[in-house]
Amino acid sequence: MIAALQIKNFKCFDDLNLRLGPLTLLTGFNGGGKSTALQPLLLLSQNMRLTQDVENYALNGALVRLGTVGDVLPSETKRSEVQFMLHGEGAVLSWTFTARAGDRFIQMKDRMPISKGLSVNQERALVRQIEQGVARLIYISAVREGAADAYPSPNVGDDVFSTIGADGRFAAYWYDQMVDNQVTQARRHPAESAETFRKQLDAWLGTLFPGAQANVQLLPQVSLLSLQFRMNLTGAWRRPANIGYGLTYAFPILVALLAAQEGQLVVVDSPEAHLHPSAQSQMGRILGHFANAGVQIVVETHSDHLLNGVRLAIKEQTLPSKSLQLHFFGGPSSKGHGVVSPSIDDKGSIYEWPDGFFDQSERDLSLLADWQ
Repeated sequence: MIAALQIKNFKCFDDLNLRLGPLTLLTGFNGGGKSTALQPLLLLSQNMRLTQDVENYALNGALVRLGTVGDVLPSETKRSEVQFMLHGEGAVLSWTFTARAGDRFIQMKDRMPISKGLSVNQERALVRQIEQGVARLIYISAVREGAADAYPSPNVGDDVFSTIGADGRFAAYWYDQMVDNQVTQARRHPAESAETFRKQLDAWLGTLFPGAQANVQLLPQVSLLSLQFRMNLTGAWRRPANIGYGLTYAFPILVALLAAQEGQLVVVDSPEAHLHPSAQSQMGRILGHFANAGVQIVVETHSDHLLNGVRLAIKEQTLPSKSLQLHFFGGPSSKGHGVVSPSIDDKGSIYEWPDGFFDQSERDLSLLADWQ
């Protein structure tokens, strides 16, 4: 797993160092830098999928679209270099890029491993692990395919699951490919004894939407797949458009969590989108379960319900408190980048609550009650 991400001279960050855990939540104000903190991972991944030896890293691709160099360099910087550093267990891999105004790519100046006390072979092995982890990253954006009548297959076969698509369009394909596969014990739903991918996905889907089930049918004439849902065992199968966005937005997340390989990095923007508050809380519990089952998860969220679900997962001992990294982006300030990382104890209690950190409900209620 990736233990930390360091970003230098990129957009609003001069030098940002973020610790990553099995589960990491990025929270904070709009425009505070949450998405920017994730973009180096996505930028590296979308270029490394093409080849490990690429020199010109395109700023616009399947995972992220950043525009030109003028959009990625800080507005007041005098430097033309960008640096990303990924910390693994015992080694750091650093990329340094030169950036030329007007270009739609940044050019790699050097890629350098940094380690202490390791042999050359050990260092190479760790660097390779970091590179593979980035290249195989799974990304699900806040804007998903939604209630489509049919979903496509990936154009290129990929036996290492990572081609779910930023909008989740390939989730139906991977469900169909893995429907009869066995799910490892650690990732199984505690109330479902059946081991198959189908049964386990239905169990987790039912946690969010009681009684819900999913099904995929292949349309061989057009090489597309039809996704269907029903809300109980005897109900009729319905098209996504006739059953609500919540199920179609949650479906690719559950497919990714069940299908990801051990240690694979899953990045999800707004997993709470289109979910009822109770389902948002359950989604937090689900993320805690899978983070403890070997999937590294990084989430960008605005949901206090999802945060509380994660806190409950800690309190219920589903997820160790040390496995959670929590970062609040308050926006650039005179003291730096405005990033605060509250700690959490084994009971799910948080002791440091920066101004604006999921406190809006209390503010509104105090106004309604004429407390202030």
